[in-house]
Amino acid sequence: MTALTSAALVATLVLTGAVLLLLGAVAVEHARRGRRLAREERRRAELTPLVYAALDDDEDGAAALAGLEAAPAALDDLVLDLLPQLRGADRAALGRLLARRGVVTRAAADLSARAPWRRGRAAALLGNAADPGRTDALTALLADRAPDVRCAAARALGKAGDVRAAGPLLRALARSRRVPAGVVGMALLDLGTPVLPDLRAAVTDPPSPAAQALAADLLGLHGDVEALPLLLGLVADARRPPAVRCSAATALGRVGGPAATPALGAALAQTAVPALRHAAAEALGRIGDDAAIDLLAATVAGGDDAVRDGCADALAGAGEEGRARLAAHAWHSGRVGEAARAALSNRPRPRDARVRRAA
Repeated sequence: MTALTSAALVATLVLTGAVLLLLGAVAVEHARRGRRLAREERRRAELTPLVYAALDDDEDGAAALAGLEAAPAALDDLVLDLLPQLRGADRAALGRLLARRGVVTRAAADLSARAPWRRGRAAALLGNAADPGRTDALTALLADRAPDVRCAAARALGKAGDVRAAGPLLRALARSRRVPAGVVGMALLDLGTPVLPDLRAAVTDPPSPAAQALAADLLGLHGDVEALPLLLGLVADARRPPAVRCSAATALGRVGGPAATPALGAALAQTAVPALRHAAAEALGRIGDDAAIDLLAATVAGGDDAVRDGCADALAGAGEEGRARLAAHAWHSGRVGEAARAALSNRPRPRDARVRRAA
């Protein structure tokens, strides 16, 4: 055997030994991890019935809740997993439990951590714990340099349930470090109907056009009848940005009521603002009173290609009367009949119609 062959054999043996050692280490670590996970699962299985027993509204439940203060650390993860699924008194009780165990205090300290992921995680935890005492700290994070942290703070403010957060959330739409409108909107919806006065105020004295448009959208989703005069004013005010007027028109359709039909009819006739016309058509279809159906039917038949398809779709969704009016136009061979038949059959528009509508 030559020296070169001997060296190659030794190298092969060494490499094989190293691979075997590595495989053995991986197997040991895998087994150790499996035992740890199994141990954690057993702990969770033991703690879960205790947590549910603690939520019972009686003396035994109160005693069980107090007994959990000294439970193992696995309880914290279990409670944090449960919190998003709970509401009301049960959620508040578990939030207080986390506070007594020091989890909330540690999370609050992490709101100023250097790492963005720690700040975001801490904000999410405080929101799930529904601790209204952290509103100011979470509000400060709405201007954080990290977009993910700003979003986490907004969601946490919504889940925490402190109505004082409504104003800062709306103002967060106007900062250079913005929070997306969708995130702010969901947070405000989580806060529920107590924020309606703040939304009405944002419609009349908005921190930004984006906040005004979002406030109008949310008032419509809540079906806030008290906001009807404010929304009517927005739709009619030509000085407002088109996006704001469109949101107000959509909200009027959701709030409903014949009182909105004249204002929406006027918006439907404003050829200078195509987006507003489409929003008004959809809103009129939602309202669906006789006057709204007359306006939509007249626009379908009136030779106005810009909104004919939208009005036809609105009629199709306005119930039997709207579909009956469409059926009367469906036999036409031109654009009127095409729009009526497409709306009645709910089939996609021809490509040229979509292009004209987008233009």
